[in-house]
Amino acid sequence: MIAMGLQNAVLPAWEQGMILGGRYRIARIIGQGGMGIVYAAHDLKLGGTLRAIKVTSARSGLSAFSDEAHTLMNLSHPNLPLITDYFPPESNQGLEALVMDYIEGDTIAGIMAKTPAGFPFSKLVHIGLQLCSALHYLHNQPSAIIHRDLKPSNVMIDSKGHVKLIDFGISRRYKEGQMFDTVKLGTLGFAAPEQQAGKQSDTRTDIYGLGALLYHMASNGAGLVNELGREGRKQPVLQLPKDIPSSFGMMLERMVQPNPEQRYQSMTEVERALRSFDSHIRQTEKEPMRWDSSRFDGNPPIISVLSVTPGAGATMLAITMAMMLGRKGIPVTALEYYGVQPEWVELLPYSKKDAKEPGLIAGISERFIQRRSGKNVNWLALQAEEGANRDQDARLFQMQLQQNRHTVNLIDFSSSWHDQHAMFWLKQSRHVIAVGDPFIAKWQVGQIQKLMKLGEELKTRGGSLHFAANKDVRFRGRREWFALFPEHPISAIPLLPQDAVLNMLWSGKWVTDHSVLDYRLSRAISKICERIMEGWK
Repeated sequence: MIAMGLQNAVLPAWEQGMILGGRYRIARIIGQGGMGIVYAAHDLKLGGTLRAIKVTSARSGLSAFSDEAHTLMNLSHPNLPLITDYFPPESNQGLEALVMDYIEGDTIAGIMAKTPAGFPFSKLVHIGLQLCSALHYLHNQPSAIIHRDLKPSNVMIDSKGHVKLIDFGISRRYKEGQMFDTVKLGTLGFAAPEQQAGKQSDTRTDIYGLGALLYHMASNGAGLVNELGREGRKQPVLQLPKDIPSSFGMMLERMVQPNPEQRYQSMTEVERALRSFDSHIRQTEKEPMRWDSSRFDGNPPIISVLSVTPGAGATMLAITMAMMLGRKGIPVTALEYYGVQPEWVELLPYSKKDAKEPGLIAGISERFIQRRSGKNVNWLALQAEEGANRDQDARLFQMQLQQNRHTVNLIDFSSSWHDQHAMFWLKQSRHVIAVGDPFIAKWQVGQIQKLMKLGEELKTRGGSLHFAANKDVRFRGRREWFALFPEHPISAIPLLPQDAVLNMLWSGKWVTDHSVLDYRLSRAISKICERIMEGWK
């Protein structure tokens, strides 16, 4: 039964066991306020996966969530909610629901209420960097999205310290040339002065909000106080505990300047300032932080494989690496990137025995087929679909990554790595392996420069870019070919006898099932696997 019904604009509580949209079984209420109710529910189409469903009532036929839903459905970032479904208001009942990934954790407000000592400085920086990452992503959308409501109750943290910025109810897209916002919105104590005055809010409004939030956490709940300075202008007065570095207070003071022109001008600048404290913490703390301060904490460890040019061999390397890691006892979820032409469905080893094994093959959606190899390798192969919805594919792709966060997530981008969607995932990777072959006529200077830029950005975030030379064989120009790589390849993968490769593929097997081919590949790829296993351990 679908849980509906509304009387006198009072939102009814849905009973445990009720089913929304024939798919979501209500488990319990996990939050409630003046705007609506948040439920935990089991997704019956995805094996009972736990979801959060935010329900509210529309007033006078207007949607309370439509703007929030539209904003979130087109976003994909590890520190933002993943919207998986949406139910618009029914014409006569007026109920509206957002279905999103469930976060096992608490808000900053809830944590501070339970922990009188507040947040240690190391965790403060750790949380701030994740929020910077989310806000930087929002601000760099084609039309910048301003959150406008950074406060303790709008930031969720799970047991591993992974942060989610929630509640986009009053977010807005920046409109150039507009002098005033439509209404004055925000939370007193965290809203920037221009917001409270109803003036135009921009990315610097969120910089103020983040500064106010970090000060609230650092001071264990104190609010911002502004006093008149020597020039008769209001200036923030911050009072921080002695264990907080004075330079951190100076950073916060700049973030919460009443005049937007005197703040940091971008979230990139804020992140750079925060990251300097992150480095200091790693060097000075004797005991490891309970929450890992690396940028990968709480995020699935991603290993990305791409071809420098079409046909260089990323798909062969990705599938082989997944199998070799699985044999070494490393749990792997191998995914075919949703922007490529599907190949895995036909390439992956498959036998009649597999069809009889329950759970080995399953369709998790119209776009992905799931297979398993032994205990350690989970495959997600892309299916061809005419008119595929790219944003919907992105949401499903991220959902799979988040659900498999305790495995190594190995993504095959093939040669489809140039678009904005692909670059987003590449930048989230712990390791990116770029595969190049000897057919240099296809190499483009622009592509190599793009990879070098990616490598520099990965390095600043703690990741790394590696090159692999594929189809290696002794020939006159081999030395010159190796010199074309921006750095010496981490691995030289031999050109395998094509008749042996084709015999294996046409037999429904993979090259690693051939003892000689497996030996040659294992020797070549072992260095890459060792590097990945170092990060996993």
